[in-house]
Amino acid sequence: MYSLLKKELNSFFGSITGYLVISIFLLTTSLFLWVFPGGYNIIEGQRATLKGFFDLAPWLYLFLIPAITMRMFAEEKRTGTIEMLITRPLTPFHIILAKFFSALILVTISLIPTLLYFYSVYQLGNPAGNIDTGATWGSFAGLLLLASVYISIGLFASIVTSNQVISFLIAIALSFIAFTGFEFIAGTSLPIALQNILLNAGINEHYLSISRGVIDSRDLAYFLLTTYLFLLLTRFNLRKSKTFRTFNFKKNAFIILVFAAGITATSTRFFRIDLTAEKRYSLSDISMSILNKQNEPLAVEIYLAGDLPSGMKDFQESIIEKVEDLNAYSPHRIFHEVIDVYKINNKEERQNTIQALIDAGVQPVNFEHKTTEGLSTKQIFPGVVISNRSKSLVINLLKNNPVLNANENLKQSIELLEYEFARGIRTLQQEKKTRVAFLDKEGTASRHETGDLRYSLSENYEVVDRNIHQLFADDTVKTLIIGAPESKFTETEKIHIDQFIMRGGRVLWCMDPVTVHIDSLSTGHSTLAFEQGLNLRDQLFRYGVRLNPDLLQDAFCLEYPINTAPAGQSSKFTPAPFYYAPLALPNPNHPLSRNLNNVLTEFTSSVTAVGDDIKATPILGTSPYARSVQTPVEVSLYSATNPPDKRLFNEPNIPIAMLLEGRFQSSFKNRMTAQYGIENIEEQSNESKMIVIADGNIIKNKVRTRNGKTQILPLGYDQYSQRTFGNRDFLLNCVDYLTDDTGIIQLRSRVIKLRMLDKVKIRDEKLKWQLVNTVLPILFFLIMGIIFLIYRKKKYS
Repeated sequence: MYSLLKKELNSFFGSITGYLVISIFLLTTSLFLWVFPGGYNIIEGQRATLKGFFDLAPWLYLFLIPAITMRMFAEEKRTGTIEMLITRPLTPFHIILAKFFSALILVTISLIPTLLYFYSVYQLGNPAGNIDTGATWGSFAGLLLLASVYISIGLFASIVTSNQVISFLIAIALSFIAFTGFEFIAGTSLPIALQNILLNAGINEHYLSISRGVIDSRDLAYFLLTTYLFLLLTRFNLRKSKTFRTFNFKKNAFIILVFAAGITATSTRFFRIDLTAEKRYSLSDISMSILNKQNEPLAVEIYLAGDLPSGMKDFQESIIEKVEDLNAYSPHRIFHEVIDVYKINNKEERQNTIQALIDAGVQPVNFEHKTTEGLSTKQIFPGVVISNRSKSLVINLLKNNPVLNANENLKQSIELLEYEFARGIRTLQQEKKTRVAFLDKEGTASRHETGDLRYSLSENYEVVDRNIHQLFADDTVKTLIIGAPESKFTETEKIHIDQFIMRGGRVLWCMDPVTVHIDSLSTGHSTLAFEQGLNLRDQLFRYGVRLNPDLLQDAFCLEYPINTAPAGQSSKFTPAPFYYAPLALPNPNHPLSRNLNNVLTEFTSSVTAVGDDIKATPILGTSPYARSVQTPVEVSLYSATNPPDKRLFNEPNIPIAMLLEGRFQSSFKNRMTAQYGIENIEEQSNESKMIVIADGNIIKNKVRTRNGKTQILPLGYDQYSQRTFGNRDFLLNCVDYLTDDTGIIQLRSRVIKLRMLDKVKIRDEKLKWQLVNTVLPILFFLIMGIIFLIYRKKKYS
């Protein structure tokens, strides 16, 4: 075998064809990765990754590997040396394996110069070395597995003919069909079971994961079995020789059956090794638990498509990769389709489709792109529609925090992909929604004022209103929302809420410790802020928290239009900071509040944890430049024209919202309760949780009435700046965290590192790296060839 292997290598490098084939491969690869514009270009993509190379390589291998293998048996048959070869003391499989490994060595040699691409990206990273090394080496291993399948197909094509050109064409055709043909056929209207079979039969289905640095046992089994199958077919075509009689059908059939059984077994019991640094393509136990409950196929329609900027293109790829990761663990296939609405030629039909997407809840994003006529604004749709046989759900995946730059927003959006998909799949699985109740009490926020939150909650929960007596009788309510109460709580109301908590209920308290008459402020110059007597201080203190009767001022705040014109002149409104409207910062270290936009608050107070029995976690707070003002105090819009000394803003990160977790003690413990209608009370809860927010306005959306019609504005929307802050997402997360016991909210804690190239280096050294990566690989290979020829000439002269 070793002599035959050497003979094949010497034969390849002994002719100009071998050098020409690999040189063309290296030149084509370098041009696509470093020079030609497009999706494969590393410099244009500005990402420290070789993903473009691993996406391009399978297509170039369609030509490189058939060119290597076309002569291996065809030439032997043409010259008649195959009969002499078979008479040597080698089994047919020894002959085939010798040629197989020689071809694999040649492919490996062709890959050695491409390591320069890795070095270049390593040096161009920001900072240098900002490339995922583990994922890259895993992808190279996947490329060799792909090459092994192509080589086995090439050997089979070479054995069936004595013409090298025909062998080359047959190998290309078979490799192309194996790589993408099955996937194309599966895209037609076929039964789902047949689609699954066809997709699993294709190479691309198994190459996708391994090209990203994920080693899946099912993919390994596929590559090994497919390689062995074509080598076996090659062996079968040696039937013209006398050694055909030694071909053991039963033995080889048994080996194939063992491999097939192995693939079947690994479809349910498999392992995946994620070689990426952040385990980017691994799923949490929570997600896998949700997928295990999936009892039917899912379809995911991805509308982020078309001619996208590099950042959005990466986001699109991340969405597709996450769907593929979910599909890898799902007992039923998750199909996905990328839909470009701008490919609809009929203008009216295209506009109707776009409007239908917007009506369904897909939020469009405008971006500018270059055309032949200059800059043009185009809408893109960074959302998906996920559906099963009976219902569908819209998920908007792009997070848009106005405080962050584009790259940081994309990073946050990518980090939250698993959470958004897992949450969506769980919603589709729910046959009965969990019940969430708003407290129906005089003085609480109205249905219109909580309309946006109610609508958003209704996608995943059954939203109801319950007064105190209904709440006590309804044991199906999981979470109670107390929204901006203005009237005093009686002891009867307090004990009913207390016993709701003791029986396992969760509560989201949104309350104003201080009252400010905003109507007086809007019609006059100032108003007085004073403590609001809700009669809840003792009860909340027993649960482990205190609402402070103060007002918070923050240098990081909303701007209000203030009339800055002198008296007697026409009004002139100028945006000025209103320190009593802090843009609160969610806690980045807790999954509930991580990766959220700033939350708009007005006349908010501080909250303080008390006692050591309850775990208290601040989840919302001020910026590092804030201060607390004790009440009563005069509040004026014109404080913006005469701001306080900035040195007074010296209290950093004052808590506004507190998460409490633990076993709560009843505030009516050791008290006579018969007079309140409840004689036997629970004195301690099981493990439970509640959230206390020292701002009632956080839950209220603005309501606009025009021509007798009521319009509910988005929660957190500021009509002056026309920005929507993170109030809705924050409150939805609060309810999710309180209601859900599966821990799905923990998926929000995933951290992914953006691996970018150094823009300054690219700008200053672009030509240098293009020349290095285009010329040096070919030069390296040619130098190797010259050394080989000199050695060979010296040896045989």
